Amino acid sequence: MNSDLRISLKDLKDKGELHVDATAEPELFPDALSEGVLVGNISVKGKIHPVDDTAVFVGAAKGLWRFECVRCLAPVETPWEAAVSAEAPIDRGSLDLTEEVRQSISLAQPMKIVCRSQCKGLCTVCRKNRNLADCGHADEGPQMSQRPRLTIRPDKG
Repeated sequence: MNSDLRISLKDLKDKGELHVDATAEPELFPDALSEGVLVGNISVKGKIHPVDDTAVFVGAAKGLWRFECVRCLAPVETPWEAAVSAEAPIDRGSLDLTEEVRQSISLAQPMKIVCRSQCKGLCTVCRKNRNLADCGHADEGPQMSQRPRLTIRPDKG
C-alpha cells in the first residue's frame, strides 16, 4: 500500500532530526472508527529523532470526524487531535506511520457524542427531535420496567 505517511530515513543520521508534515486521505483508514466517518484529510505533524539505531517519531494527527448525537441522532462534526508515536530501525530505510495513525484515531474516538450539552433528544412517544420543535408530549423520561420489590420473608420458626 503506497502512503503519504511513509517517511524516508536516509537523511536522518546526517541531519539529526527530520520534520514531518504530511497529509493522508481518510480512505487510508477505513476501519479506524467503530461509528462515524472521517471528514477531509488527516494532517500528521511531528519530528523523527535518531535514538541509537532506531528512528523515533513523536507527533500528532488531527482532522475532522462526523458522528450522530446519541440523544437526537443529528449529525455532529467536530475536530479531533491524537498523539502519535512510532519507532523503526534506521536501517529499514523508511518509517510508515499509517498503522500508528489508525490506532491513534481509534483510541481518540469518543464513547458518546452529543450535539450540545442541553440536547433534549427524541420524544419517547412520537420520536420527533425535541430540539427542533415541542411535540406537546409530556417529558416522561426513559421508560423503566416495573419490577416488584423484594420483600422480607417472615421467619419460619
